[in-house]
Amino acid sequence: MSIYGAMFSGVSALFANSQALGMISDNISNVNTIGYKATRSRFATLVTSQANPNSYSPGGVSSKPQSLVDQQGLLQASASGTDIAISGRGFFIVNDSVDATADQATGSFMFTRAGSFSPDSNGYLRNTGGFYLMGWPTNNNGAIDLNGDGLSNSSDTVQRGALVETELRPVKVTSLIGSAAATSSAGIDANLPSTAAVGDQHVVTVQVFDSLGNGNNVNLTFTKSATNEWNITAPPPANAGTLSLTNSAGAVYHASGRLDFTANAAPGETIDIDGTTYSFVAGAPVGNQIQVGANLAATLTNIAAVDARITSDGVSTLNIIQSGTTAMTIDAFTGGLAAKIEQTAGITVSGLMAGTIAPAVVFDGNGVPTSFNVANMSIGGYSSGASNSAIAIDLGNTGGPSGLTQFASSFTVGSITQNGSRFGNFQGALIGEDGIVTAVFDNGETTPIYRLPIGTFPNPNGLNLVSGNAFSATDRAGDFFLNDAGSGSAGAIAAGALEQSGVDLAEEFTNMIIVQRAYSAGTKVITTADEMLDELVRVKR
Repeated sequence: MSIYGAMFSGVSALFANSQALGMISDNISNVNTIGYKATRSRFATLVTSQANPNSYSPGGVSSKPQSLVDQQGLLQASASGTDIAISGRGFFIVNDSVDATADQATGSFMFTRAGSFSPDSNGYLRNTGGFYLMGWPTNNNGAIDLNGDGLSNSSDTVQRGALVETELRPVKVTSLIGSAAATSSAGIDANLPSTAAVGDQHVVTVQVFDSLGNGNNVNLTFTKSATNEWNITAPPPANAGTLSLTNSAGAVYHASGRLDFTANAAPGETIDIDGTTYSFVAGAPVGNQIQVGANLAATLTNIAAVDARITSDGVSTLNIIQSGTTAMTIDAFTGGLAAKIEQTAGITVSGLMAGTIAPAVVFDGNGVPTSFNVANMSIGGYSSGASNSAIAIDLGNTGGPSGLTQFASSFTVGSITQNGSRFGNFQGALIGEDGIVTAVFDNGETTPIYRLPIGTFPNPNGLNLVSGNAFSATDRAGDFFLNDAGSGSAGAIAAGALEQSGVDLAEEFTNMIIVQRAYSAGTKVITTADEMLDELVRVKR
């Protein structure tokens, strides 16, 4: 009977519109929820099979929820370095549980756009929904390091496009030890006066840091050796034993402190130290002689009265250590001396290049460098126990006025740069657009510690919503893909920002009015059908 059908159709209208009102209510309630995705009610007709084409049987209406997960929300800046948002497609990978002892996730993997993460009591990044942020641990170069050995190798390879629970780790950003960075490069911008006389000297002090974070002052002395030519010498820093300067080919230009022979000495060979020539002999030494054993394995000491300069610096003993399998070493720094070694015939010593020594820097008539003979500096024998330093020296470019110049002006130091730093304590963490989580230390150093993947789905609107503003995977969403931020179809990470709720409040209130009117109209259908049935009952009366 069509009257009953009309009544049931009206009932379906009440049910469908009440469902729609519930969705609107949730949207309005979450208007300030970070990363919230609105849900829309999509109405569909219910059609009753029409057996008689001349009659009509009403069916009604149904209301189905449609998630607008793929809609981008407005990005708003945040003051927190661990607040993140995604600009584009994808989700952060999160877990609802963490094993703080094993540092491994043990619960269920889920996906969220709510990037309001902050450290919990154990230092793990957790959002307001209670989910832990997941990522790949990295080494200091930002490469994935699952083994924690500081290396990136085949065993650290992760499979993009597949979520493997043993690969992802909960991101922990506290309890990190301090960091110190050894200086590996240094640059000098300075003008050496063209009016300087041969023999004039100018000193540039460069502070470098060793592997333990100690500062060391290196005094580089620039000495004019000829027209448009300058030499560079330097003693070891106060708490180091040796310093050597080498050219780009690795040949030693200058060394001071302990000096290492690159070949074993044999009787008859000589060495010059500050203009004094010493000869190697097989028998007992006399005067300026240094004894070497016939089998090249003897250890000899007590070479006295080297010369006045060495004596005036507090050193009166030159130790020669010779063996058949290692290079010869001269220890000439018992009083902190930086002994200058000059080229000798028959043996090459660490201190000079073989053959004629080229100037450290040569300028042309325009005051710009044409060649450099110093490219690297090595410092060793730190009293602090630090590892030896290997530092690239940038003196500028040939053919252009950069770095060192020689103009008619006074000696001027424009700038001194170096990339090392003292020991620093952990200060906080930042997350970059590439998904790299970086530890920040109070000495200005930064160290990558995690890389955040972005998960994408063919149909994100098919994900299942779970409490805490997160989603779980479903068959309707399709297979997910795991990518680096900003690569493939994955969106980029907006650091220091949060994605606002996707709810348009004006639209929700408009929809509420429409739903309210539709609901009222549905009640009118029911009351009208009721009155018609009442009239029908009265027919019998």
